[in-house]
Amino acid sequence: MFDKKQLEAELVLAGITRSNFAKDLGMNTSTLYKKMNGKTEWTLSEIHRAGEIRGEDKMPRIFFAKKVS
Repeated sequence: MFDKKQLEAELVLAGITRSNFAKDLGMNTSTLYKKMNGKTEWTLSEIHRAGEIRGEDKMPRIFFAKKVS
């Protein structure tokens, strides 16, 4: 289960804007917002790319959380 708050916290801690994160993921901001708000699903390649950007160790608690905060 995707944890939006964890991802938002990671972006804030890294000083990365949503716009820049979307660009780094190869998508537009609108697509990122849809994914963050559960309107569309994250692909495995997008999760992998997010891990390259923010660290693979953080991805399980963001994208595979048992309980969303």
